[in-house]
Amino acid sequence: MTAETWFATREHQPGVWLVAAPPHVISFLVAGRERAILIDTGLGIGDVRGAVTALTDLDVLVVNTHYHWDHSGGNSAFDDIAIHEPGAERLPRGPDMAKLEPYAAYSRRMLERIGEFRATDEEFFGFLSDETMPRQFPHGFDFADWRIPASIPTRLLKDGDMLDLGGRTLRVLHTPGHTPDSICLLDEENGLLFGGDTYNTGPIYAHLPDSDVDAFARSTARVAELADGVTFVYVAHFSRYVEIGAFLREVAAGFAEIVAGEASFEESHDDEGARLARFSRFGVLVAN
Repeated sequence: MTAETWFATREHQPGVWLVAAPPHVISFLVAGRERAILIDTGLGIGDVRGAVTALTDLDVLVVNTHYHWDHSGGNSAFDDIAIHEPGAERLPRGPDMAKLEPYAAYSRRMLERIGEFRATDEEFFGFLSDETMPRQFPHGFDFADWRIPASIPTRLLKDGDMLDLGGRTLRVLHTPGHTPDSICLLDEENGLLFGGDTYNTGPIYAHLPDSDVDAFARSTARVAELADGVTFVYVAHFSRYVEIGAFLREVAAGFAEIVAGEASFEESHDDEGARLARFSRFGVLVAN
């Protein structure tokens, strides 16, 4: 696989494209008549700008749903970058690459098992497709040489900001919990919510040093009130990258159980310092 084929792309709705390196991280391109927004830029592996320009010739504004490296790794390929205010100081620092070794180890372990996974899927399930097939790293990629440059935001976002693309508007919803600067983007007219890492169809990360479970519960409860007007919820990780609007209520109910002390937990295989509360279509990792 070359850097040029690292991304899987598909138009999921008119003017909404998946730009994915599944299941590592998934970005979304949203276009109006006058400009487009790229929601997150991935790991900084492969040519994300080339993948985007193959889909649209509009000017592109990058909107980071939060400052974490796996959502801002490709920022340096773009000129215009927006992030919610609390992320303004963190984004320019760039990540400490030495701290990404756990991700490297996780990826190696996952990719070693792709053949087994694909064979099982082909025999029994038929789930995998080009847009959900786990991506091998591009030919010649070496974790030892991987660098994610720091990036400087050109615009700071606030809760309630309206991003006008011409015939399409995205509203910024500040949803702290995963990080203090986490946001979702709501296309109210078309019933679409882009959830960043506030939502996930695998484990939702509420156990990190910059996470806040109580804030997560408040944020998801707030967004759940919008569920009736949402048709699709797009998430950034795992292969089931889209859910229905009712998922917003399920996640809010899960967090409500956790903060009320009513959730059951099991040992986490993801992180030794966390416990997993498992729900029917997602999980939540919280710190021990």
